[in-house]
Amino acid sequence: MKVIYCRDFGLDCNAKMKGKNEDDVIDATINHGVGMHGQNPRELNTPEKRAEIAKKIREEE
Repeated sequence: MKVIYCRDFGLDCNAKMKGKNEDDVIDATINHGVGMHGQNPRELNTPEKRAEIAKKIREEE
């Protein structure tokens, strides 16, 4: 299972996004940022930003 923690982006948030693969967890992270933190989906869903988000992915069981 691949995971990203919201706090890894410097936010005071305990959310943990999960996915079976890199794209799933990046999509979940973008959806969380938009839904919970009011971020702009167009700004988050660029190839550059997706690559930046991917750097935060961890592998967990």
